[in-house]
Amino acid sequence: IFRLQESKHSQEVMIRKAERAIQKKNMFLSNMSHEVRTPLNAIVGFSAVLASDDDSFDEESRKEFCEIIKVNSFQLLKLINDILDISRMESGRIKFVEEVCDVVELCQTALSTAEYARRTQAIYQFQTPVSSLILKTDAQRLKQVLINLLSNAGKFTPSGFIRLAIKVNKEDNCLEFSVTDTGCGIREEELPKIFRRFYRSELVKDEEGVGIGLYLTREILQEQGGYIKVSSVYGQGSKFSIYLPKNNF
Repeated sequence: IFRLQESKHSQEVMIRKAERAIQKKNMFLSNMSHEVRTPLNAIVGFSAVLASDDDSFDEESRKEFCEIIKVNSFQLLKLINDILDISRMESGRIKFVEEVCDVVELCQTALSTAEYARRTQAIYQFQTPVSSLILKTDAQRLKQVLINLLSNAGKFTPSGFIRLAIKVNKEDNCLEFSVTDTGCGIREEELPKIFRRFYRSELVKDEEGVGIGLYLTREILQEQGGYIKVSSVYGQGSKFSIYLPKNNF
């Protein structure tokens, strides 16, 4: 009887876990379909307008339509790449290719990319103590991490500023990158959860986001011997800081 009771309890636990997994899967698929459908609708809609013989739109309007198509194409490509990277990482197939790069130039590229796809009126800023800084790292992955953080800040910062900064941290013998914003901030009880896979803040509106950007950022940094920290004041803004070991300078 005791063994039967234990077995029944174990089955109940497994059933609850399976139900939660199914619920998370359904939520993820719902969010994914929304995230994919939104840019696709814009791309298809404005492409159809440009391809039509409608002469009611002037050249300036057509240029604006092209810009909207570019921005939405970038958002869709970024989402697909993030999903593929998570799949590769969990199957152990993700590759890191180290190369010598100028991180100041890399930061400027990441900032320009995030600003190009902006969904906010916030001002993007860049702060660096040097005009050039050479680092041996996977440049594409580092740029991906920075774009993820900048894009994430843009979702929650309708106005004010979003600042990307570089700092040589001599005490910890590492290079520090930080993204600071003047957005809505993060509730204290949410801070331990934000790096979980598929976790979405309650502040996210209209089912925006699938909850993979911060998770992927943390995993990429850990693979490169780095780590990430966050500090936030709810209603005032947040600061995400990433640290890479200095032995690659």
